[in-house]
Amino acid sequence: MSITTASPKASDAARRAQREKYAREALATLRLEDLAPTKEVLALANEYIEGRLEAKELTTAVRRLYGRR
Repeated sequence: MSITTASPKASDAARRAQREKYAREALATLRLEDLAPTKEVLALANEYIEGRLEAKELTTAVRRLYGRR
């Protein structure tokens, strides 16, 4: 019996794809509500997709942009 594990690169790619899916869905929700994401929000979403921000950090940063806690 052999055990195979995903390579770190494959695992990273899968996590990135999942983050991109979540970001696209969130941005689509804005557009459905007839709202357009700002350049700042798009930049933050990209930071999240690339793994430089966690979801909670992204939420905090967006709320800070709009003066919400």
